[in-house]
Amino acid sequence: MLYFFLGNTPALSLLELQTLYSGEFALVGKDIATYEDTLDINTFAKLGGSRKVAIELGVVSERSLESKLIELIKSDDGGKNVAITSYRAKDLQPISLSNIKKAVAETRPIRFVSMDTDEHELLMLSHQHVAEFNVIPKDDKLVIAKTIWIYNAEDWVSRDRNKPYRDIKRGMLPPKVARIMVNLATGGKTGITLADPFCGTGTILSEAIMVGCNVIGSDTNPDAIPGTKSNLEWLLSTPNLKPCSFHLAIADATHFSEIFESCDCIATEPFMGPLLDERNPSSLDKIKNIAKGLDKLYRGAFKSFTKALSPGSRVVMSIPVFHVYGREIETISIDTLDSLGYNYISAVPYSKPGAAVVRNITILEKK
Repeated sequence: MLYFFLGNTPALSLLELQTLYSGEFALVGKDIATYEDTLDINTFAKLGGSRKVAIELGVVSERSLESKLIELIKSDDGGKNVAITSYRAKDLQPISLSNIKKAVAETRPIRFVSMDTDEHELLMLSHQHVAEFNVIPKDDKLVIAKTIWIYNAEDWVSRDRNKPYRDIKRGMLPPKVARIMVNLATGGKTGITLADPFCGTGTILSEAIMVGCNVIGSDTNPDAIPGTKSNLEWLLSTPNLKPCSFHLAIADATHFSEIFESCDCIATEPFMGPLLDERNPSSLDKIKNIAKGLDKLYRGAFKSFTKALSPGSRVVMSIPVFHVYGREIETISIDTLDSLGYNYISAVPYSKPGAAVVRNITILEKK
């Protein structure tokens, strides 16, 4: 049994897993997903929504937890550094950790990197090559699972912060969410062409390249295209990254198919209107007018997309909904998308608590 520790929006992380892997996933608590079959650990690096993965070593009662941990740590062929992380309300007491350390010392010396059994910092676990044993409540038992993969936090941060072109007013989509959107659009296929018709600083295009796609992008902002070009060229200078092709153009998304005749799928965060001050948003009438304008833009874009896509091709798009003055104001509706030639698959809301704009990460397929 594998245990996937999900990101800040568990529903979105789970949807990514269900898209990339066949078989059943089930939730344990709110943010841990289980999977019964085996998977290639090398495929986990493509994930945007999982923080770490652990493999089940044993299922025990509360009473036998300490003795089972001693047995498992003794038999582990890892290094000296060990951590125990508990995902239950009741943590192991320091005396228990001392007992475990003393008992394991009969076989080999170990060092607990922390006597605290709350969730450990993943960067520390990775840097210090720590063997982490997770204690996870499941039904009326406790699962002990050893961490086998941790996402490369430094790589994600470097790719985001060190790119040559940035725009604080655009390109606000986090790279990990962009990767999830790419995976939802491609279904894990490589060598295909993904398009972003609102490419901004190229975050989605960059994440598509990272998982082996060719990419095309467009934007109406004349600064965005040379900026995105510099970001993609910078990314492609990364050692061992597979070569790919990219094509960019200054163009309105409503005329996408006039510039690019075809693509295999689309993942995009469109223009979402002017930035709203969450503490003091615009008037209700103004926000309604913004929503109407976005609806018109999105209708035109989807009409153009359908000409470039084959039946069954996916479009994954952040569709904004405004939450202001105690009301929910939609932009484009599912009924409208159906009339434009798309089957609705699913949608997951993504936002910070209390945000005026909620992104609905929406999956569609061309009819």
